[in-house]
Parts: sequence; structure tokens; C-alpha cells
Amino acid sequence: MKLSERQVQEFRDEGYIFVPDLIPSDQMKVVREELPALLAHEGRERLFEPDGRTVRSILNAHLFDDALDRLARHPRLIEPAMQLAGGPVYIFQTIVNVKRAFDGQQWQWHQDYPTYRIDDKMPAPRGVNAMVFLDEVSEFNGPLMLVPGSQALETEAPAFTADAEYPGRYAAQSWIQDIMRTHGIRAPKGAAGSVIFMHLNIVHGSGPNMSPWHRAILSLTLSSVENKATGTRRGFVVCHDYTAVAPLADDCLLHAERTRAEPAPA
Repeated sequence: MKLSERQVQEFRDEGYIFVPDLIPSDQMKVVREELPALLAHEGRERLFEPDGRTVRSILNAHLFDDALDRLARHPRLIEPAMQLAGGPVYIFQTIVNVKRAFDGQQWQWHQDYPTYRIDDKMPAPRGVNAMVFLDEVSEFNGPLMLVPGSQALETEAPAFTADAEYPGRYAAQSWIQDIMRTHGIRAPKGAAGSVIFMHLNIVHGSGPNMSPWHRAILSLTLSSVENKATGTRRGFVVCHDYTAVAPLADDCLLHAERTRAEPAPA
């Protein structure tokens, strides 16, 4: 898949582009059927909400689940990412964020790149975050929110917040509110298989899921092979394989090996 010149320019100007229904529904069905197994996965890759029982995220599931590995190498994701990054890309990180019905909590406003720059020694925000809707995303189930144009702005290095299972660097509220007043907020919504291609430095976050509908999104972070992150964060959090991703066939998910497991508690 090749992005249009208009889409590329929109990414440069706004910091993201939204492509509804990018991955075919029959292929997304394969991924969705893997979610119970991922929720039941026993390991340090599985993170929980503050209640200690509701799954919040699964880190780098592409390393142990065939369907997620194929999705992370899908040509409809890799080819646009290569176009936006200016050449071959490697998988820096995948996170399945599974904001569960009623219990999925918010993600504070932040930019990803300050963490990548400071903690992972990534030289530049030369990459793309492909946010793949694994469920339908609506205004009710905690959609991802973006501040358009904020990728061009960067505050001083935010303090490291360690009082969370997945710590990070969150921007000061005073800085965030000023740029929101200028740039506004957008929240793309759509069916499973829709994708947001997002600049690594755009301000984003999400509210809690107060609806009866689950909302899972795969965050696939792809970086240029010329933009190696050489930091020492543990391998189950970020990947240290800088091999260029070779896109798979367009129907790759239809050939995935299936995993079966009983669902973890919601």
C-alpha cells in the first residue's frame, strides 16, 4: 500500500493520518480470536490496571504470538511506515492496550519520543507509531485522543514517573493545556482494522472506558534502521533487534497459527 501525497503531507502537518478499514475484516477476525490467549498469557509482558486483576497491556506479544507477529509485519502497515520514515524500518516495540469494559483506566497525556530519546537513546523521532484498532473504537470506550500539530513541539524533559507498572515521562499539565487551546483535540473512531499512523512526538492520551464494550488497540512502533535505539531498557519492554522488517503477503494473517486459551478475568 502506498500513501498519497496528500496523506504524507497531512502526516507532516498534523502529526498523524487516520485510515479507516485498512486491514480487511477477515484478517482482523484472526487477531481478535487471539485476544483471550493474550489476556491469559502468564509472564512479565502482561501488565495490570491498579486493581491488580484487570489486564491493561501486553508488551511485545509479536515475540510469542504468530498472529501478532504477522500483523506487525503486514504490508499495509510496513509499507506506509517505510514511506513516512524514509526507508526500511525495524520493530522497536509493540503494545496491545486492552482497555477493558468499565475497568480500563486512562492514559495520561504524553509524547512517546521523550522517553525514547532519554531512556532508549533513540537519536531522532524518525519513525511511525501504527495504532491498529483491534476492536471497534467509539466515543464511549476510551478512544485515543491526539493534539494535531503537537509533534512539532517538545517540552523540557519530563520527569520520570516510576509509580506505575509501566512507568514513563508525562508532560506537565500547564504545558499540555496551552497547546490544546491552540491546536484542539481529535479522537479518530472506526471499525476494527482501522489504523492511525502517528508521529512519535505527537501529544496523545485516552480517558477511561466507562462503556460495556472492550477497546483493544495495537501500538506498533517502527523506527528507521538508521535510527537505532541503543538504550538498556529490558528486552521485554523494548526490542533490540534492528533488522529491517520484510513485509509479508497481503493475506498473511489468514495463514497464522492459532493459539487457544481461556479468557482471563475482565
